[in-house]
Amino acid sequence: MLRHCVTAVVLLLAVAYTKCQIGSCPPTLSVEICDAKCGPTTPCNSTQLCCPTACGGSMCVDPMTQRHFVTLVKAGKCPEFPRGVWVCSHSCTGDSDCPRALKCCPNRCGALTCQRAEVEGNT
Repeated sequence: MLRHCVTAVVLLLAVAYTKCQIGSCPPTLSVEICDAKCGPTTPCNSTQLCCPTACGGSMCVDPMTQRHFVTLVKAGKCPEFPRGVWVCSHSCTGDSDCPRALKCCPNRCGALTCQRAEVEGNT
């Protein structure tokens, strides 16, 4: 009897472990996927999370296990009059989240997105 209880507990722990992903979704993904590629009816594999995209879709991605908060301010300034699409969800929280020389700036809708910086002094 005790052996069956121990086996049941081990099996329950194994199932619970496979359902838990360590980490969280990265900042909103700025990809052109606007449909739900994952969700309750289409789950991700056991190592990935279903994360939102900037235009309202979702996709399976590897979770971020640790976020390094680095206060990096890149050269240039945010555009005074942003251009581009009207995406109203954030895809960055600071310049550190943006690749290369892109800065994290408010877009036309007011959401923070990675954009090309204007050179200081130019208007």
